[in-house]
Amino acid sequence: MDMNDDILGLVLERVGSHVSLIRAAAVCKRWRRAIADAGFLRRYRSLHAPSVAGYYRDGGGDHRFRVAPVFVPSSPSMLDARHFSLDFLLPYGAGSWDIIDSRGSLLLVHRRGSEPAFPDMVVCEPLTRRCVAISPPADFSVGRSLLMESFLVDGYNNKAGGRISVSNFRVRCVLYSGGHTHTAMFTMGGDTGLLWTEKTIDHSAPQFGLSHSLGHAGGSWYFYVKGRTLIVLDGSTGDFSSSVLPPLEDWDLYTWTYNFFVTSGRDGMPRIITVIGDTMKLFAKLDGCEWVLEKSVLLPKATQDLPGYQPWFFNLPQNVLMRGEGFVVLSPMYGGPWPFSINLETMEVAPAAYMGLMMYRCELPWPPALHACLD
Repeated sequence: MDMNDDILGLVLERVGSHVSLIRAAAVCKRWRRAIADAGFLRRYRSLHAPSVAGYYRDGGGDHRFRVAPVFVPSSPSMLDARHFSLDFLLPYGAGSWDIIDSRGSLLLVHRRGSEPAFPDMVVCEPLTRRCVAISPPADFSVGRSLLMESFLVDGYNNKAGGRISVSNFRVRCVLYSGGHTHTAMFTMGGDTGLLWTEKTIDHSAPQFGLSHSLGHAGGSWYFYVKGRTLIVLDGSTGDFSSSVLPPLEDWDLYTWTYNFFVTSGRDGMPRIITVIGDTMKLFAKLDGCEWVLEKSVLLPKATQDLPGYQPWFFNLPQNVLMRGEGFVVLSPMYGGPWPFSINLETMEVAPAAYMGLMMYRCELPWPPALHACLD
């Protein structure tokens, strides 16, 4: 209590985790007032990476018997998974929804079995149990229009250093109508409330009808278009950009014949992965520019000491069962299931269990819902 406010702020800025910061705010009114200050929260966010609450994995199963997504906390001792249940998505229940995208503390979900042209779509924050329903654009014509893809995009930053929240988010949709592909942006926040904006014909968007979705990594979505074209949707700005992959590989062959996808390394940066025959290749960006072959692994040799190994497992391509930050899980297309994981940093393999195809990262809400206590 002998510290002045400036020194107190310097100490609190070095608290290790967002959970501990919220606990520190409960110590006394003075600490809570200091932590709730917008300037402090902005500085704290600049010094600390987002606190990952855990990951949602899709429930698995086929279209008739799919189960609800499962939340796995990153720190079971500090976070109770029950607080991240999707059972508040009524009236259909958690098992009726599929996670489409995640960003920050938010999930973008579609209701399974709803109208295929523009399904029931909700943006929700599981920890606070808040959600916003996304209605189709006013000029969306049922029967003539189709929603092809939808993605969560950052909202506009606020004075506390926040990135995205239930009251501040955007959803970028790729729509097909009248023989053309175009995009529309749904914006939530400020005085505008619910609003569709930026209805544009994007230069790269018309190619989406012929593109292959590679997945999500490093805060962006990746797509491949025949002819070595890589399209990136920036999750911070909502803008598309395109580049040409180097002629290192027959990328077209990978796209239509074998496993070809994008995931994140443990450093958070994107990696392109191909699985062709008995070999998995890992490509990374050289100095953030050109894609180069970083590592490769001969799967029969790497897995030969695992229980249940059979050499003929690798006569045909492997199935990608799951991918996440720094790892993938594969299994033989025939003769399985025989799942094994590959660490993308060390390329070491280990037995694995099938837990769904995708994992969706969920952060703790930021800024925290704190209010300064007046003396």
